[in-house]
Amino acid sequence: MKIGLIVEGDSDKEFFEKYFKPKLKKDILVSSPGKKGTCKILNRDKVHRDIKMLFAKGCQEVYILIDLDTQCDDGQKFTCIVELKEWYSEKIALKKHSNVYVSVVSKEIEAWMLSAWQKSDNKSKQDFEKIFKAKKSLNELELLKKFITSKKDIEAKNNESLCYFLKKIGLVETCN
Repeated sequence: MKIGLIVEGDSDKEFFEKYFKPKLKKDILVSSPGKKGTCKILNRDKVHRDIKMLFAKGCQEVYILIDLDTQCDDGQKFTCIVELKEWYSEKIALKKHSNVYVSVVSKEIEAWMLSAWQKSDNKSKQDFEKIFKAKKSLNELELLKKFITSKKDIEAKNNESLCYFLKKIGLVETCN
């Protein structure tokens, strides 16, 4: 079954294109309504355009992945994944789509990469940088390159949101 992913930005898209698809051998199309430094994942029209495009390309299901810290429009902050999913689904008007699901990455996509080394729930880009002993802040694409060249594999047992997502798309049954 082909699935579509809508992710926040360029580095998230690269993660799924360059690591996730080749490693996990899943038929996935990835779209990103935003570019670096923008927050288009909160733009209803752009997200609905991407949903329509992914279904037109043969996807049976579409997953929208948002970070736990994706609240860039009104300053509201969520600490609860369920509340964020409900808020996002209402904001983007997803109720009219039956095969569209929201999945929250806790806290950022870098936390999924960090799962290769340690428990990574609610970890951030800065926590991931520490693995590589970065002397200066690295951008997301630099971190992704370092992760891919490390030849480490993500570990669903080390991140609850990663486990949840892999279960939803049928790649794992449990995350022990």
